[in-house]
Amino acid sequence: MFHDGSLVAVLVRLSDEYEDEAGKWYLEVGFGRVNTATPPTFTDLGEAQGWIEQRLTRAA
Repeated sequence: MFHDGSLVAVLVRLSDEYEDEAGKWYLEVGFGRVNTATPPTFTDLGEAQGWIEQRLTRAA
């Protein structure tokens, strides 16, 4: 995902190999404020976008 022309996150969709998590989106890597030690999974891209926007707008 990009924000103001900069790459802030790389999301991947989980395959059937992940069984119950298959089809969900995983934060493969986040940059800057989106970086986290415990990358979350999201049910859809809208949820991921909301989480990323929240991280980007929180007070530094």
